[in-house]
Order: sequence, then structure tokens, then C-alpha cells
Amino acid sequence: MKIVALTKEEFDLFAYQHKYSTYYQTSSYAETSRYEGLNTFYVGFVEDDHLVGATLFLYKNIYMYYKYAYAPRGFLIDYTDAKLLLNVTKGLINLLKKQHYAFIKIDPPIICSERDKNGNIIYFSNTINTILKNLKDNRYRHQGFNKYFENYKPRLIAFVNLQNSLKSIYEKIDGDAKNIIDESVKCGVEIAQDLNGNIDELYKFITLKNKRRKKRYYVGLFNNFKNNMEIFFININTDTYLKNMKALYDNESIHNEELASLVQDSSIIGNEKQTIINQKMDSDTKLNYYKNELVYATTLSKNYPNYITIGSGFTIKHNKGVELIIDSYKEEYLKFNPRFVLIWELIKKYKNEGFLYLNLNAVVGDFSKEDLGKYNTLNNIKLKFNSTVMEYVGEFDLVINEHIYTKFKEKIEKK
Repeated sequence: MKIVALTKEEFDLFAYQHKYSTYYQTSSYAETSRYEGLNTFYVGFVEDDHLVGATLFLYKNIYMYYKYAYAPRGFLIDYTDAKLLLNVTKGLINLLKKQHYAFIKIDPPIICSERDKNGNIIYFSNTINTILKNLKDNRYRHQGFNKYFENYKPRLIAFVNLQNSLKSIYEKIDGDAKNIIDESVKCGVEIAQDLNGNIDELYKFITLKNKRRKKRYYVGLFNNFKNNMEIFFININTDTYLKNMKALYDNESIHNEELASLVQDSSIIGNEKQTIINQKMDSDTKLNYYKNELVYATTLSKNYPNYITIGSGFTIKHNKGVELIIDSYKEEYLKFNPRFVLIWELIKKYKNEGFLYLNLNAVVGDFSKEDLGKYNTLNNIKLKFNSTVMEYVGEFDLVINEHIYTKFKEKIEKK
């Protein structure tokens, strides 16, 4: 086997068509990573003058002249081919050892299993044990089947299948999620796509959730994925909110008065009377709720005529799918459940555009717990859209220099 340098164009042409194609293994992502101070290079694996694999590497110095290399979402090769993996591994060790690399990290999107929203396995890969054995035989150290966010990238991902009709997709969404969407729309929650590349506004919301990355990273994403990156802002239409709350309050007021009259009607007795009293009490609760909402809506409309922006998010389209990279909201408006509306609007948009799936990104793999603490919202929202959870194989380290790897691994992973 020969390992050859590839141009961006050569790499992208091969990578786009590969089984494990992902936007992480593109020249666009490589160029974006430079905004975070990472260096990049592309290599191809050639057998009998035929390109049988390739990978993008990100790399950085860790100590003196020692470096580590990371293949985001792994090499683009057939991991079931033991001979191919052996030759790739030997070739990379020989090449990178001379260049003072301490280790290589990979996290390929190899599916171990697919799970339903309750964590039940609905598909198990019949090749995963072979792949794990091949990696182990070549000294790749598995970092474990972790359930949270111990890795560079999440190991469990929620996908919405867009290949069925929109009606069928909607029917399979949890009933409470449909109700939440309806209520949020009544409160004026709307999604607006940004066509002007407003990174400053996007970043303002992202920092509410993730302060780890600087704005330059998102500038890099936009510059390099501008044809495939789409930005969305989540607004409350304050006119709609006020109008709907007034209508709900007025209608409930009429209903409440009718019930009050029935309660006073002496001709109604027994169980029927008790039923009406119970309905009146429920109506009192609703009326008080709508009254408070009306007061709040009035204040919001006065302070923010037309609309107020409460959140943002963005997607990247790649190949046959779309990934929701991140979405974030002002905490004081989370009661409007804006994420439910965003996901539903994205489902409709990308279904109509002919994409096959929407990747909602990370979920937690501990399905046995009812209380997941800070991750409750993460799972409870994404899995209500009849999502399938793809469980990837996880991270592997290929150690080239044991001493440097042991000494600096923990330091690297904290960066």
C-alpha cells in the first residue's frame, strides 16, 4: 500500500461518495478548523493504483516537536477489511512516527445499534464485532461505550427519517409534542431563515449555551460552508401573541360566566351540579392563566412592537442529510418551548427539499433514568419526534509514542 498526499479537490471527490461521508471529512471543515489554530492535511490509501481510502487529519503540537493527529469521524475506509486496516495502520505509523506524532485519534460513524425513543434496540450491526476485533488487533485503544459527552464528538445521535410522507412523519410525533407546538405557535413563536449571514447575532445566542468556541470559528463555518450552512432565528411575533391571548381570555371569560350561572341554578342538583362545579374550578384556573398571559403579552408587545428574537440555530446540509449543529435560546423565554417549533419547521423544510434525514445531534445514552438532570430537555425534546438513536462505536486512539501519549493525553482532552 502507498500513502499519498491528496489535493482538496481529490479528497472531496472521494469523500463525498464514501459510505462514511460526513461534513467533518471535507475540505470545508478542514479550512474551518484552521480558524481554531489547527493544521490540516489529506492523505489517500492506494492499492494497485486504486484509491481505496482517504482521510482528513487535523493536527497540533502538544510538547516540543511532538504532535497528535485527529481524523474527525474517522478514516474513510472499509473497517471490515482486516487486511486493508492492517496496511493503513502500518503505513500511517511508519509515516507519522518519522514526523513525531504521539498518537492518532479516530471516531468513525460506524453504527453499533439503532434504538427507539425508549432505548430499545431495533437494529444491531452484524459486522460490529468484526470491526471491533480488527481495530483491537491493530492496537487501536477503544475509549469505551460511554453514554454522555466524554468524547470529542457525541456517540449517540438522534435522527428523524424524512423518507416518509410529511403526514406520516407528523402522525408519529408524540401527542404532547404536537400540543406543545400548537400552543407555542399560538404564543407567536415563529422561525425565520437568515439570508444575510448575520454571524454576530447568531453568536450572541450561541454563547448562551457554548462559550468554548470563539466567534471566528462560526465565521469560518459560514465562509467555508456558505452554500450549505443555513442560519435561523427564533422569534416571538408579539402581535400574534397578544391577539391570541386576548381571544383565549375573552372566550374563557364567556365560558366562565356561563358556568357561574349554572352553578347558581337551583334546578341542577346531585352529580350534575358537582360536575359543573368542577368545570367552573377548571375554568377559573384557565381564566387566571390567560389573564396573566394577556398582561405579559401586552407588556411584551409594548416593549417589542412586531417581534422579539429569542433564539438562534444553524444547520449544515451534506450529501443526503441535514444536521442541526446547535440551537440556543434566552432562558427567560424557554416557557414558549421554541425548540419544538424549530425542529418541526426544519422537518417540514428539509422534507420538502428532498433530504432523507434530519440529524438532531447528540442525545444521552442512559435511557433507564427518568431524571437526567441537565440533560432532561436534550432527550425529552429530540426523542419526541419519533427519532431513531444511532449508537456509534466510539473513539479509538492509535498510540505511536507511549511516553508522550501517557504524559499529555489528559492535557490534550481538556482543551
